Amino acid sequence: MIGKPMTRAGSSRASDAQSVVSVSSVRTVDHARLRDKARQMHMADNLRLAMCARLQQKLRKSPKVAEELASEVLRALRLRGLSPDLSDAELAEIVHDLTLRRQEQQQLAAHKLQLAAQSRGSGRQSSSKGNERPNNNSSGHQPNNTGSRGGREVAVTGGISSRTVADDDRYLTATQAQQKSVGFSLPPRVSPKKERDNGIWEEIVKFSSVEEEMEAQREKERKARERHEYTAKLEAQVLHKRQAKQQERERSAEFHRQTLEKIRQAEDEERSKEQQRLEREHQLISVQTQQRLAKHQQMERERAIKKAQEQQAAERLERQRKDDLACEQARKDAEKHRVEQVFQENEAQLEKKRQHQARERELEIKLAEEYIIMEQRKDDARKQQIENMAENIKKKMKIFDDTAKATTDAKAREEDERVKRYQQEYARKQLEDDRKRRSDAEARSHSQQEYLRVQMQEKREREKARKRDLDNQADLWRQERIEGERRDKFTKQQRAMRNRSQQNVLVQQMHEREQRSLEADQTSLEVQLNSRLLQKIHQQAGAAQSQADDVVSETQNRSRELQEQERRSQRTLRFKD
Repeated sequence: MIGKPMTRAGSSRASDAQSVVSVSSVRTVDHARLRDKARQMHMADNLRLAMCARLQQKLRKSPKVAEELASEVLRALRLRGLSPDLSDAELAEIVHDLTLRRQEQQQLAAHKLQLAAQSRGSGRQSSSKGNERPNNNSSGHQPNNTGSRGGREVAVTGGISSRTVADDDRYLTATQAQQKSVGFSLPPRVSPKKERDNGIWEEIVKFSSVEEEMEAQREKERKARERHEYTAKLEAQVLHKRQAKQQERERSAEFHRQTLEKIRQAEDEERSKEQQRLEREHQLISVQTQQRLAKHQQMERERAIKKAQEQQAAERLERQRKDDLACEQARKDAEKHRVEQVFQENEAQLEKKRQHQARERELEIKLAEEYIIMEQRKDDARKQQIENMAENIKKKMKIFDDTAKATTDAKAREEDERVKRYQQEYARKQLEDDRKRRSDAEARSHSQQEYLRVQMQEKREREKARKRDLDNQADLWRQERIEGERRDKFTKQQRAMRNRSQQNVLVQQMHEREQRSLEADQTSLEVQLNSRLLQKIHQQAGAAQSQADDVVSETQNRSRELQEQERRSQRTLRFKD
Protein backbone atom coordinates (compact mmCIF):
# COMPACT_ATOMS: atom_id res chain seq x y z
CA MET A 1 0.00 0.00 0.00
CA ILE A 2 2.83 2.41 0.80
CA GLY A 3 5.00 1.31 -2.10
CA LYS A 4 2.64 2.41 -4.86
CA PRO A 5 2.97 6.20 -4.32
CA MET A 6 6.70 5.77 -3.95
CA THR A 7 6.75 3.92 -7.28
CA ARG A 8 4.76 6.67 -8.91
CA ALA A 9 7.05 9.25 -7.38
CA GLY A 10 10.11 7.32 -8.57
CA SER A 11 8.65 7.03 -12.07
CA SER A 12 7.82 10.75 -12.10
CA ARG A 13 11.33 11.60 -10.94
CA ALA A 14 12.76 9.29 -13.60
CA SER A 15 10.58 10.87 -16.29
CA ASP A 16 11.59 14.35 -15.07
CA ALA A 17 15.25 13.34 -15.11
CA GLN A 18 14.84 11.90 -18.59
CA SER A 19 13.15 15.08 -19.79
CA VAL A 20 15.94 17.18 -18.25
CA VAL A 21 18.58 14.94 -19.80
CA SER A 22 16.79 15.03 -23.17
CA VAL A 23 16.47 18.83 -23.07
CA SER A 24 20.11 19.22 -22.08
CA SER A 25 21.19 16.72 -24.75
CA VAL A 26 19.10 18.51 -27.39
CA ARG A 27 20.54 21.81 -26.23
CA THR A 28 24.14 20.57 -26.51
CA VAL A 29 23.84 18.74 -29.83
CA ASP A 30 25.21 20.90 -32.64
CA HIS A 31 24.91 20.80 -36.38
CA ALA A 32 28.25 19.08 -36.91
CA ARG A 33 27.21 16.08 -34.82
CA LEU A 34 23.93 15.84 -36.71
CA ARG A 35 25.81 15.97 -39.98
CA ASP A 36 28.19 13.26 -38.72
CA LYS A 37 25.28 11.05 -37.71
CA ALA A 38 23.55 11.59 -41.05
CA ARG A 39 26.78 10.80 -42.87
CA GLN A 40 27.31 7.66 -40.79
CA MET A 41 23.72 6.53 -41.47
CA HIS A 42 24.22 7.22 -45.18
CA MET A 43 27.49 5.27 -45.19
CA ALA A 44 25.85 2.35 -43.35
CA ASP A 45 22.98 2.38 -45.86
CA ASN A 46 25.41 2.44 -48.78
CA LEU A 47 27.41 -0.40 -47.20
CA ARG A 48 24.23 -2.47 -46.75
CA LEU A 49 23.16 -1.82 -50.36
CA ALA A 50 26.66 -2.74 -51.62
CA MET A 51 26.62 -5.96 -49.57
CA CYS A 52 23.09 -6.74 -50.88
CA ALA A 53 24.23 -6.23 -54.49
CA ARG A 54 27.32 -8.37 -53.86
CA LEU A 55 25.20 -11.19 -52.43
CA GLN A 56 22.91 -11.01 -55.48
CA GLN A 57 25.82 -11.01 -57.93
CA LYS A 58 28.28 -13.45 -56.31
CA LEU A 59 26.00 -15.85 -54.41
CA ARG A 60 22.90 -15.69 -56.68
CA LYS A 61 20.48 -14.69 -53.92
CA SER A 62 17.04 -13.19 -54.49
CA PRO A 63 16.61 -9.46 -53.64
CA LYS A 64 14.51 -10.14 -50.53
CA VAL A 65 16.84 -12.83 -49.15
CA ALA A 66 19.90 -10.74 -50.07
CA GLU A 67 18.50 -7.72 -48.19
CA GLU A 68 17.85 -9.81 -45.07
CA LEU A 69 21.25 -11.52 -45.29
CA ALA A 70 23.07 -8.19 -45.85
CA SER A 71 21.99 -6.85 -42.43
CA GLU A 72 22.85 -10.16 -40.72
CA VAL A 73 26.25 -10.37 -42.47
CA LEU A 74 27.15 -6.80 -41.48
CA ARG A 75 26.07 -7.51 -37.89
CA ALA A 76 28.21 -10.68 -37.84
CA LEU A 77 31.20 -8.74 -39.25
CA ARG A 78 30.81 -6.07 -36.55
CA LEU A 79 30.67 -8.75 -33.85
CA ARG A 80 33.75 -10.49 -35.23
CA GLY A 81 35.63 -7.23 -35.77
CA LEU A 82 36.23 -7.90 -39.47
CA SER A 83 36.37 -5.50 -42.39
CA PRO A 84 33.49 -5.47 -44.95
CA ASP A 85 36.09 -5.79 -47.74
CA LEU A 86 36.48 -9.54 -47.34
CA SER A 87 36.98 -12.14 -50.04
CA ASP A 88 34.22 -14.06 -51.82
CA ALA A 89 35.16 -17.34 -50.08
CA GLU A 90 34.93 -15.77 -46.59
CA LEU A 91 31.63 -14.08 -47.51
CA ALA A 92 30.24 -17.41 -48.78
CA GLU A 93 31.34 -19.14 -45.55
CA ILE A 94 29.66 -16.49 -43.35
CA VAL A 95 26.45 -16.65 -45.43
CA HIS A 96 26.51 -20.46 -45.19
CA ASP A 97 26.85 -20.27 -41.37
CA LEU A 98 23.99 -17.76 -41.12
CA THR A 99 21.79 -19.89 -43.39
CA LEU A 100 22.45 -23.02 -41.32
CA ARG A 101 21.72 -21.10 -38.11
CA ARG A 102 18.45 -19.76 -39.55
CA GLN A 103 17.42 -23.26 -40.69
CA GLU A 104 18.18 -24.66 -37.24
CA GLN A 105 16.10 -21.91 -35.61
CA GLN A 106 13.22 -22.57 -38.03
CA GLN A 107 13.37 -26.31 -37.34
CA LEU A 108 13.46 -25.67 -33.57
CA ALA A 109 10.49 -23.32 -33.80
CA ALA A 110 8.56 -25.84 -35.92
CA HIS A 111 9.37 -28.57 -33.39
CA LYS A 112 8.19 -26.36 -30.52
CA LEU A 113 4.96 -25.55 -32.38
CA GLN A 114 4.40 -29.26 -33.06
CA LEU A 115 4.97 -30.12 -29.39
CA ALA A 116 2.60 -27.31 -28.32
CA ALA A 117 -0.08 -28.56 -30.77
CA GLN A 118 0.33 -32.12 -29.49
CA SER A 119 0.08 -30.96 -25.85
CA ARG A 120 -3.04 -28.92 -26.65
CA GLY A 121 -4.56 -31.93 -28.48
CA SER A 122 -3.80 -34.30 -25.58
CA GLY A 123 -5.22 -31.78 -23.05
CA ARG A 124 -8.37 -31.37 -25.13
CA GLN A 125 -8.85 -35.15 -25.37
CA SER A 126 -8.32 -35.62 -21.63
CA SER A 127 -10.77 -32.83 -20.79
CA SER A 128 -13.39 -34.27 -23.19
CA LYS A 129 -12.96 -37.73 -21.62
CA GLY A 130 -13.29 -36.24 -18.12
CA ASN A 131 -16.45 -34.40 -19.08
CA GLU A 132 -18.00 -37.52 -20.59
CA ARG A 133 -17.23 -39.67 -17.58
CA PRO A 134 -19.14 -37.55 -14.95
CA ASN A 135 -22.05 -37.09 -17.37
CA ASN A 136 -22.43 -40.83 -17.75
CA ASN A 137 -21.71 -41.93 -14.18
CA SER A 138 -22.69 -39.01 -11.94
CA SER A 139 -25.71 -39.21 -9.70
CA GLY A 140 -26.99 -35.74 -10.56
CA HIS A 141 -25.97 -33.68 -7.56
CA GLN A 142 -22.25 -33.24 -8.46
CA PRO A 143 -22.61 -30.80 -11.44
CA ASN A 144 -24.78 -28.48 -9.40
CA ASN A 145 -22.25 -28.28 -6.57
CA THR A 146 -18.85 -28.18 -8.34
CA GLY A 147 -19.39 -27.07 -11.94
CA SER A 148 -16.39 -26.94 -14.26
CA ARG A 149 -13.93 -27.38 -11.41
CA GLY A 150 -15.70 -30.61 -10.47
CA GLY A 151 -15.31 -31.80 -14.06
CA ARG A 152 -11.54 -31.17 -13.98
CA GLU A 153 -11.27 -32.90 -10.61
CA VAL A 154 -13.19 -35.92 -11.94
CA ALA A 155 -10.87 -35.98 -15.01
CA VAL A 156 -7.84 -35.91 -12.78
CA THR A 157 -9.10 -38.28 -10.07
CA GLY A 158 -10.95 -40.92 -12.06
CA GLY A 159 -10.46 -43.66 -9.46
CA ILE A 160 -12.05 -41.60 -6.67
CA SER A 161 -15.08 -40.71 -8.80
CA SER A 162 -15.57 -44.35 -9.83
CA ARG A 163 -15.49 -45.40 -6.17
CA THR A 164 -18.02 -42.62 -5.32
CA VAL A 165 -20.35 -43.73 -8.12
CA ALA A 166 -20.10 -47.35 -6.95
CA ASP A 167 -20.99 -46.25 -3.40
CA ASP A 168 -23.95 -44.20 -4.69
CA ASP A 169 -25.18 -47.15 -6.73
CA ARG A 170 -25.44 -49.22 -3.62
CA TYR A 171 -28.12 -46.82 -2.17
CA LEU A 172 -30.17 -46.37 -5.40
CA THR A 173 -33.59 -47.89 -5.68
CA ALA A 174 -34.74 -49.75 -8.77
CA THR A 175 -36.79 -46.74 -9.89
CA GLN A 176 -33.84 -44.37 -9.45
CA ALA A 177 -31.54 -46.76 -11.35
CA GLN A 178 -34.07 -46.95 -14.19
CA GLN A 179 -34.37 -43.12 -14.30
CA LYS A 180 -30.61 -42.82 -14.30
CA SER A 181 -30.27 -45.30 -17.17
CA VAL A 182 -32.56 -43.22 -19.40
CA GLY A 183 -30.65 -39.99 -18.65
CA PHE A 184 -32.82 -38.49 -15.94
CA SER A 185 -30.89 -36.30 -13.48
CA LEU A 186 -31.42 -37.20 -9.89
CA PRO A 187 -31.92 -34.41 -7.32
CA PRO A 188 -28.94 -33.54 -5.13
CA ARG A 189 -28.66 -35.47 -1.94
CA VAL A 190 -28.44 -33.27 1.17
CA SER A 191 -26.89 -34.76 4.25
CA PRO A 192 -28.52 -33.76 7.54
CA LYS A 193 -26.55 -31.25 9.65
CA LYS A 194 -25.83 -31.83 13.27
CA GLU A 195 -27.20 -29.38 15.82
CA ARG A 196 -24.41 -27.80 17.84
CA ASP A 197 -24.76 -25.86 21.04
CA ASN A 198 -23.23 -22.39 21.54
CA GLY A 199 -20.37 -23.30 23.85
CA ILE A 200 -17.44 -21.23 25.25
CA TRP A 201 -15.22 -22.06 22.30
CA GLU A 202 -17.74 -20.66 19.87
CA GLU A 203 -17.80 -17.42 21.88
CA ILE A 204 -13.99 -17.27 21.95
CA VAL A 205 -13.83 -17.77 18.18
CA LYS A 206 -16.41 -15.03 17.60
CA PHE A 207 -14.56 -12.62 19.93
CA SER A 208 -11.26 -13.39 18.21
CA SER A 209 -12.78 -12.77 14.78
CA VAL A 210 -14.22 -9.45 15.98
CA GLU A 211 -10.85 -8.42 17.42
CA GLU A 212 -9.12 -9.35 14.16
CA GLU A 213 -11.64 -7.33 12.16
CA MET A 214 -11.10 -4.29 14.41
CA GLU A 215 -7.32 -4.68 14.19
CA ALA A 216 -7.54 -4.91 10.39
CA GLN A 217 -9.78 -1.80 10.35
CA ARG A 218 -7.30 0.12 12.53
CA GLU A 219 -4.38 -1.02 10.31
CA LYS A 220 -6.34 0.04 7.25
CA GLU A 221 -7.04 3.48 8.74
CA ARG A 222 -3.38 3.85 9.76
CA LYS A 223 -2.23 2.97 6.22
CA ALA A 224 -4.79 5.41 4.80
CA ARG A 225 -3.43 8.18 7.06
CA GLU A 226 0.15 7.35 6.08
CA ARG A 227 -0.85 7.27 2.41
CA HIS A 228 -2.51 10.65 2.77
CA GLU A 229 0.58 12.09 4.50
CA TYR A 230 2.90 10.63 1.84
CA THR A 231 0.62 11.89 -0.88
CA ALA A 232 0.67 15.39 0.59
CA LYS A 233 4.45 15.29 0.88
CA LEU A 234 4.81 13.99 -2.67
CA GLU A 235 2.44 16.66 -3.99
CA ALA A 236 4.51 19.31 -2.17
CA GLN A 237 7.69 17.82 -3.66
CA VAL A 238 6.10 17.68 -7.11
CA LEU A 239 4.99 21.32 -6.79
CA HIS A 240 8.47 22.31 -5.64
CA LYS A 241 9.94 20.27 -8.46
CA ARG A 242 7.65 21.92 -11.00
CA GLN A 243 8.61 25.35 -9.73
CA ALA A 244 12.28 24.38 -9.85
CA LYS A 245 11.75 23.00 -13.35
CA GLN A 246 10.06 26.21 -14.41
CA GLN A 247 12.94 28.25 -13.03
CA GLU A 248 15.40 25.85 -14.56
CA ARG A 249 13.53 26.04 -17.85
CA GLU A 250 13.70 29.82 -17.75
CA ARG A 251 17.38 29.71 -16.86
CA SER A 252 17.89 27.12 -19.61
CA ALA A 253 16.09 29.33 -22.12
CA GLU A 254 18.24 32.29 -21.09
CA PHE A 255 21.34 30.10 -21.20
CA HIS A 256 20.23 28.71 -24.55
CA ARG A 257 19.75 32.23 -25.90
CA GLN A 258 23.15 33.30 -24.57
CA THR A 259 24.67 30.09 -25.91
CA LEU A 260 23.14 30.70 -29.32
CA GLU A 261 24.49 34.23 -29.24
CA LYS A 262 27.91 32.93 -28.27
CA ILE A 263 27.65 30.24 -30.94
CA ARG A 264 26.76 32.88 -33.53
CA GLN A 265 29.68 35.01 -32.38
CA ALA A 266 31.94 31.94 -32.39
CA GLU A 267 30.66 31.02 -35.85
CA ASP A 268 31.33 34.57 -37.04
CA GLU A 269 34.82 34.39 -35.55
CA GLU A 270 35.35 30.94 -37.04
CA ARG A 271 34.05 32.20 -40.36
CA SER A 272 36.45 35.14 -40.27
CA LYS A 273 39.27 32.81 -39.20
CA GLU A 274 38.27 30.41 -41.96
CA GLN A 275 38.29 33.28 -44.42
CA GLN A 276 41.73 34.35 -43.22
CA ARG A 277 42.89 30.74 -43.32
CA LEU A 278 41.58 30.39 -46.87
CA GLU A 279 43.35 33.62 -47.85
CA ARG A 280 46.56 32.33 -46.26
CA GLU A 281 46.09 29.02 -48.00
CA HIS A 282 45.51 30.80 -51.33
CA GLN A 283 48.66 32.82 -50.76
CA LEU A 284 50.53 29.69 -49.74
CA ILE A 285 49.16 27.86 -52.77
CA SER A 286 50.22 30.69 -55.06
CA VAL A 287 53.69 30.72 -53.46
CA GLN A 288 53.88 26.95 -53.73
CA THR A 289 52.69 27.17 -57.34
CA GLN A 290 55.40 29.71 -58.11
CA GLN A 291 57.97 27.55 -56.32
CA ARG A 292 56.69 24.50 -58.16
CA LEU A 293 56.90 26.35 -61.49
CA ALA A 294 60.39 27.56 -60.68
CA LYS A 295 61.38 24.07 -59.62
CA HIS A 296 59.78 22.66 -62.75
CA GLN A 297 61.66 25.15 -64.91
CA GLN A 298 64.89 24.35 -63.07
CA MET A 299 64.21 20.63 -63.53
CA GLU A 300 63.49 21.26 -67.22
CA ARG A 301 66.77 23.17 -67.54
CA GLU A 302 68.62 20.42 -65.69
CA ARG A 303 66.89 17.84 -67.84
CA ALA A 304 67.83 19.77 -71.02
CA ILE A 305 71.44 20.12 -69.81
CA LYS A 306 71.52 16.47 -68.88
CA LYS A 307 69.98 15.52 -72.20
CA ALA A 308 72.55 17.67 -74.05
CA GLN A 309 75.34 16.09 -72.01
CA GLU A 310 73.97 12.65 -72.71
CA GLN A 311 73.66 13.51 -76.40
CA GLN A 312 77.25 14.81 -76.42
CA ALA A 313 78.39 11.70 -74.58
CA ALA A 314 76.44 9.56 -77.04
CA GLU A 315 78.03 11.43 -79.97
CA ARG A 316 81.44 11.12 -78.39
CA LEU A 317 80.85 7.44 -77.79
CA GLU A 318 79.61 7.08 -81.38
CA ARG A 319 82.73 8.84 -82.71
CA GLN A 320 84.90 6.73 -80.47
CA ARG A 321 83.07 3.64 -81.64
CA LYS A 322 83.55 4.67 -85.28
CA ASP A 323 87.24 5.38 -84.63
CA ASP A 324 87.56 2.04 -82.87
CA LEU A 325 85.81 0.35 -85.77
CA ALA A 326 88.08 2.13 -88.26
CA CYS A 327 91.18 1.20 -86.25
CA GLU A 328 89.88 -2.33 -85.89
CA GLN A 329 89.19 -2.50 -89.64
CA ALA A 330 92.65 -1.12 -90.45
CA ARG A 331 94.22 -3.52 -88.01
CA LYS A 332 92.21 -6.37 -89.50
CA ASP A 333 93.27 -5.31 -93.02
CA ALA A 334 96.92 -5.10 -91.96
CA GLU A 335 96.62 -8.41 -90.19
CA LYS A 336 94.89 -9.87 -93.22
CA HIS A 337 97.65 -8.50 -95.46
CA ARG A 338 100.29 -9.87 -93.10
CA VAL A 339 98.53 -13.19 -92.97
CA GLU A 340 98.32 -13.25 -96.76
CA GLN A 341 101.99 -12.35 -96.96
CA VAL A 342 102.84 -15.06 -94.42
CA PHE A 343 100.61 -17.43 -96.36
CA GLN A 344 102.44 -16.54 -99.58
CA GLU A 345 105.79 -16.96 -97.83
CA ASN A 346 104.61 -20.28 -96.46
CA GLU A 347 103.46 -21.28 -99.94
CA ALA A 348 106.82 -20.24 -101.37
CA GLN A 349 108.64 -22.14 -98.63
CA LEU A 350 106.39 -25.13 -99.21
CA GLU A 351 107.09 -24.86 -102.94
CA LYS A 352 110.83 -24.67 -102.25
CA LYS A 353 110.49 -27.59 -99.87
CA ARG A 354 108.58 -29.56 -102.46
CA GLN A 355 111.25 -28.73 -105.07
CA HIS A 356 114.01 -29.64 -102.60
CA GLN A 357 112.22 -32.84 -101.79
CA ALA A 358 111.80 -33.52 -105.52
CA ARG A 359 115.55 -32.86 -106.08
CA GLU A 360 116.37 -35.04 -103.09
CA ARG A 361 114.08 -37.74 -104.42
CA GLU A 362 115.71 -37.45 -107.86
CA LEU A 363 119.12 -37.52 -106.21
CA GLU A 364 118.11 -40.53 -104.15
CA ILE A 365 116.75 -42.21 -107.28
CA LYS A 366 119.94 -41.35 -109.14
CA LEU A 367 122.08 -42.55 -106.26
CA ALA A 368 119.95 -45.68 -106.00
CA GLU A 369 120.35 -46.28 -109.73
CA GLU A 370 124.09 -45.63 -109.47
CA TYR A 371 124.23 -47.93 -106.47
CA ILE A 372 122.29 -50.56 -108.38
CA ILE A 373 124.62 -50.13 -111.38
CA MET A 374 127.62 -50.24 -109.06
CA GLU A 375 126.28 -53.37 -107.38
CA GLN A 376 125.63 -54.91 -110.75
CA ARG A 377 129.18 -53.95 -111.79
CA LYS A 378 130.48 -55.37 -108.57
CA ASP A 379 128.51 -58.52 -109.14
CA ASP A 380 129.74 -58.72 -112.69
CA ALA A 381 133.27 -57.98 -111.57
CA ARG A 382 132.92 -60.51 -108.79
CA LYS A 383 131.61 -63.08 -111.24
CA GLN A 384 134.38 -62.24 -113.68
CA GLN A 385 136.86 -62.30 -110.88
CA ILE A 386 135.45 -65.57 -109.64
CA GLU A 387 135.73 -66.94 -113.11
CA ASN A 388 139.26 -65.53 -113.43
CA MET A 389 140.10 -66.79 -110.05
CA ALA A 390 138.70 -70.18 -110.96
CA GLU A 391 140.85 -70.14 -114.05
CA ASN A 392 143.89 -68.84 -112.12
CA ILE A 393 143.17 -71.32 -109.39
CA LYS A 394 143.17 -73.95 -111.94
CA LYS A 395 146.43 -72.57 -113.31
CA LYS A 396 148.06 -71.32 -110.24
CA MET A 397 146.17 -72.83 -107.42
CA LYS A 398 148.93 -72.72 -105.00
CA ILE A 399 151.02 -69.83 -106.32
CA PHE A 400 148.60 -66.88 -106.48
CA ASP A 401 146.09 -67.93 -103.82
CA ASP A 402 147.15 -65.47 -101.10
CA THR A 403 147.74 -62.46 -103.44
CA ALA A 404 144.29 -62.62 -105.12
CA LYS A 405 142.47 -63.00 -101.83
CA ALA A 406 144.20 -59.95 -100.33
CA THR A 407 143.37 -57.82 -103.37
CA THR A 408 139.67 -58.84 -103.31
CA ASP A 409 139.37 -58.12 -99.60
CA ALA A 410 140.89 -54.63 -100.03
CA LYS A 411 138.48 -53.74 -102.83
CA ALA A 412 135.51 -54.98 -100.79
CA ARG A 413 136.61 -52.92 -97.78
CA GLU A 414 136.98 -49.79 -99.95
CA GLU A 415 133.44 -50.26 -101.39
CA ASP A 416 131.97 -50.71 -97.91
CA GLU A 417 133.62 -47.52 -96.60
CA ARG A 418 132.36 -45.52 -99.55
CA VAL A 419 128.75 -46.78 -98.99
CA LYS A 420 128.99 -45.92 -95.27
CA ARG A 421 130.17 -42.37 -96.04
CA TYR A 422 127.28 -41.89 -98.46
CA GLN A 423 124.74 -43.10 -95.90
CA GLN A 424 126.18 -40.82 -93.19
CA GLU A 425 125.99 -37.80 -95.51
CA TYR A 426 122.38 -38.62 -96.40
CA ALA A 427 121.39 -38.98 -92.68
CA ARG A 428 123.07 -35.67 -91.83
CA LYS A 429 121.17 -33.83 -94.58
CA GLN A 430 117.88 -35.37 -93.38
CA LEU A 431 118.57 -34.23 -89.80
CA GLU A 432 119.34 -30.67 -90.94
CA ASP A 433 116.14 -30.53 -93.00
CA ASP A 434 114.03 -31.79 -90.05
CA ARG A 435 115.64 -29.27 -87.67
CA LYS A 436 114.99 -26.41 -90.09
CA ARG A 437 111.37 -27.54 -90.60
CA ARG A 438 110.73 -27.70 -86.84
CA SER A 439 112.30 -24.27 -86.23
CA ASP A 440 110.14 -22.72 -88.99
CA ALA A 441 106.96 -24.34 -87.53
CA GLU A 442 107.83 -23.10 -84.01
CA ALA A 443 108.45 -19.57 -85.31
CA ARG A 444 105.09 -19.55 -87.14
CA SER A 445 103.31 -20.90 -84.00
CA HIS A 446 104.94 -18.23 -81.80
CA SER A 447 103.95 -15.47 -84.22
CA GLN A 448 100.33 -16.72 -84.35
CA GLN A 449 100.13 -17.01 -80.54
CA GLU A 450 101.50 -13.49 -80.14
CA TYR A 451 98.92 -12.20 -82.61
CA LEU A 452 96.10 -13.98 -80.75
CA ARG A 453 97.39 -12.66 -77.41
CA VAL A 454 97.34 -9.10 -78.74
CA GLN A 455 93.79 -9.59 -80.06
CA MET A 456 92.55 -11.01 -76.73
CA GLN A 457 94.22 -8.16 -74.83
CA GLU A 458 92.53 -5.59 -77.04
CA LYS A 459 89.17 -7.40 -76.67
CA ARG A 460 89.52 -7.43 -72.85
CA GLU A 461 90.35 -3.74 -72.83
CA ARG A 462 87.31 -2.96 -74.98
CA GLU A 463 85.07 -5.04 -72.67
CA LYS A 464 86.50 -3.33 -69.60
CA ALA A 465 85.87 0.10 -71.13
CA ARG A 466 82.27 -0.87 -72.07
CA LYS A 467 81.65 -2.29 -68.59
CA ARG A 468 83.11 0.87 -67.05
CA ASP A 469 80.72 3.01 -69.10
CA LEU A 470 77.77 0.79 -68.11
CA ASP A 471 78.79 0.98 -64.43
CA ASN A 472 78.98 4.75 -64.62
CA GLN A 473 75.54 4.93 -66.24
CA ALA A 474 74.15 2.51 -63.61
CA ASP A 475 75.65 4.64 -60.82
CA LEU A 476 73.99 7.72 -62.29
CA TRP A 477 70.61 5.94 -62.52
CA ARG A 478 71.01 4.54 -58.99
CA GLN A 479 71.82 7.98 -57.64
CA GLU A 480 68.78 9.43 -59.40
CA ARG A 481 66.56 6.65 -58.01
CA ILE A 482 67.91 7.19 -54.48
CA GLU A 483 67.33 10.93 -54.78
CA GLY A 484 63.79 10.32 -56.05
CA GLU A 485 63.04 7.88 -53.20
CA ARG A 486 64.47 10.37 -50.69
CA ARG A 487 62.28 13.14 -52.09
CA ASP A 488 59.19 10.87 -52.05
CA LYS A 489 59.94 9.76 -48.50
CA PHE A 490 60.41 13.35 -47.34
CA THR A 491 57.14 14.35 -49.03
CA LYS A 492 55.29 11.42 -47.40
CA GLN A 493 56.76 12.29 -43.99
CA GLN A 494 55.66 15.90 -44.34
CA ARG A 495 52.17 14.80 -45.43
CA ALA A 496 51.96 12.33 -42.51
CA MET A 497 53.09 15.01 -40.05
CA ARG A 498 50.45 17.41 -41.37
CA ASN A 499 47.77 14.73 -41.19
CA ARG A 500 48.86 13.76 -37.69
CA SER A 501 48.75 17.35 -36.50
CA GLN A 502 45.31 17.82 -38.03
CA GLN A 503 44.10 14.59 -36.42
CA ASN A 504 45.46 15.68 -33.06
CA VAL A 505 43.66 19.03 -33.38
CA LEU A 506 40.42 17.28 -34.37
CA VAL A 507 40.73 14.78 -31.51
CA GLN A 508 41.36 17.62 -29.08
CA GLN A 509 38.33 19.51 -30.38
CA MET A 510 36.14 16.40 -30.15
CA HIS A 511 37.40 15.73 -26.62
CA GLU A 512 36.66 19.31 -25.57
CA ARG A 513 33.20 19.13 -27.15
CA GLU A 514 32.56 15.81 -25.38
CA GLN A 515 33.65 17.27 -22.07
CA ARG A 516 31.36 20.26 -22.59
CA SER A 517 28.47 17.96 -23.47
CA LEU A 518 29.16 15.72 -20.43
CA GLU A 519 29.22 18.57 -17.93
CA ALA A 520 26.56 18.17 -15.18
CA ASP A 521 23.52 20.45 -15.54
CA GLN A 522 21.69 19.21 -12.40
CA THR A 523 21.54 20.45 -8.84
CA SER A 524 22.71 18.42 -5.87
CA LEU A 525 19.07 17.75 -4.90
CA GLU A 526 18.32 16.42 -8.37
CA VAL A 527 21.44 14.28 -8.25
CA GLN A 528 20.27 12.82 -4.90
CA LEU A 529 16.77 12.22 -6.23
CA ASN A 530 18.08 10.64 -9.42
CA SER A 531 20.90 8.66 -7.81
CA ARG A 532 19.42 5.27 -8.71
CA LEU A 533 18.71 6.36 -12.28
CA LEU A 534 22.20 7.85 -12.62
CA GLN A 535 23.74 4.69 -11.17
CA LYS A 536 21.83 2.58 -13.68
CA ILE A 537 22.91 4.92 -16.53
CA HIS A 538 26.53 4.76 -15.36
CA GLN A 539 26.38 0.97 -15.25
CA GLN A 540 24.93 0.80 -18.77
CA ALA A 541 27.47 3.36 -19.98
CA GLY A 542 30.27 1.34 -18.35
CA ALA A 543 29.07 -1.86 -20.03
CA ALA A 544 28.76 -0.05 -23.38
CA GLN A 545 32.18 1.52 -22.86
CA SER A 546 33.73 -1.88 -22.07
CA GLN A 547 32.11 -3.34 -25.20
CA ALA A 548 33.33 -0.34 -27.20
CA ASP A 549 36.83 -0.76 -25.72
CA ASP A 550 36.79 -4.45 -26.68
CA VAL A 551 35.67 -3.59 -30.21
CA VAL A 552 38.30 -0.82 -30.43
CA SER A 553 41.05 -3.15 -29.18
CA GLU A 554 40.01 -5.87 -31.64
CA THR A 555 39.86 -3.28 -34.45
CA GLN A 556 43.29 -1.92 -33.50
CA ASN A 557 44.75 -5.44 -33.36
CA ARG A 558 43.25 -6.22 -36.77
CA SER A 559 44.57 -2.91 -38.14
CA ARG A 560 48.05 -3.68 -36.79
CA GLU A 561 47.96 -7.14 -38.36
CA LEU A 562 46.90 -5.67 -41.73
CA GLN A 563 49.63 -2.99 -41.53
CA GLU A 564 52.23 -5.65 -40.63
CA GLN A 565 51.11 -7.80 -43.59
CA GLU A 566 51.29 -4.78 -45.91
CA ARG A 567 54.80 -3.91 -44.63
CA ARG A 568 55.92 -7.50 -45.15
CA SER A 569 54.53 -7.56 -48.69
CA GLN A 570 56.22 -4.21 -49.48
CA ARG A 571 59.49 -5.50 -47.99
CA THR A 572 59.21 -8.67 -50.10
CA LEU A 573 58.56 -6.64 -53.25
CA ARG A 574 61.50 -4.36 -52.43
CA PHE A 575 63.78 -7.37 -51.96
CA LYS A 576 62.57 -8.83 -55.27
CA ASP A 577 63.28 -5.51 -57.03
